[in-house]
Amino acid sequence: MKHILLILSLFLSSSFYAQFTKPTKNLVITEMDGDVVIDWYSEDDTLQIPSLELEEFFLALDTLETQDSIKTILIKQLEKQIEFHLELNDHNENILMYKDQEIELLNDQILIYTDRLNQVDKWYKKPWVGVVGGFVGTIVLIHTIDYTLPQ
Repeated sequence: MKHILLILSLFLSSSFYAQFTKPTKNLVITEMDGDVVIDWYSEDDTLQIPSLELEEFFLALDTLETQDSIKTILIKQLEKQIEFHLELNDHNENILMYKDQEIELLNDQILIYTDRLNQVDKWYKKPWVGVVGGFVGTIVLIHTIDYTLPQ
């Protein structure tokens, strides 16, 4: 509000002053970064630029603005792609961790299975050995009893 009142008061005072004096300098009031800047410029300070150069400048400026907007979009897409790759990397790390746990569990299962084989699968603990042993033992017993009995 102070800035507006200051600008209005300067404008009014300059317009009243301009009525009584012959203007030799132009008043330029600009606002930059929240500060009001008041400058006086004479016609000697201004530079005349041909309209063709101005048109080329504005065309170049438009081209740069479109390039900037395209590059801004590209940067946002690349940042999103980086986020996706980081998320993918986290998923891959989790998968590797689970695969390592699976390998450990499978190695433990192999050890348990080999211990079971060492305990259960002895040749003398197999059922067919017991049947054959019992059959042979019975035959040997009958033969031995037959020879020891008086005739």
